[in-house]
Amino acid sequence: MTSRLHLLALCAGCLLLAVGCEPAGDESASSDVDRTLILADAPADAISLTEVKEKFEDEESPAPSEITLVGKVDAGEFDAFDPELAKFMLSELPDEDHTGGDPDHADNCPFCKRRLANAPKAIVELIDESGAVRTTRADKLAGLSTGDVVTVSGTVTYDKDVNAITIQTQKIHVR
Repeated sequence: MTSRLHLLALCAGCLLLAVGCEPAGDESASSDVDRTLILADAPADAISLTEVKEKFEDEESPAPSEITLVGKVDAGEFDAFDPELAKFMLSELPDEDHTGGDPDHADNCPFCKRRLANAPKAIVELIDESGAVRTTRADKLAGLSTGDVVTVSGTVTYDKDVNAITIQTQKIHVR
């Protein structure tokens, strides 16, 4: 009986030691974050995804332009992050003037639901100095999570056939 207790105590000690040696999930994830991508302050005059769409719809043959936009990292029922590249999806933010700061307002308001459903999505591409999309996942590279509010400045195009904005950038601000 005593040898069983010693063996049990030895196994429990080894288990505790092994668990204590595992790296914490947050520490290993944050080691990949490229802090040079992250802006300390949000760029001024960010516009909504709907306002970006309206700018392009007002022009006869819109060319890519420099725009600052703001949105929420979200792709609905899909993963917002490209599994192989530094690309992620943004969705429209609820209109803060209309919601009065209530985080659940958009879920219960028919006006907000319709506005968000008709809003374009934005595909953010984190590019390197040569203009190529980086090959590390954006959530790892920039420490992003679904639901984060992001402000991005860069070269924007709009594809009205799929109601999608694409923006290429080298810097982002996470609220």
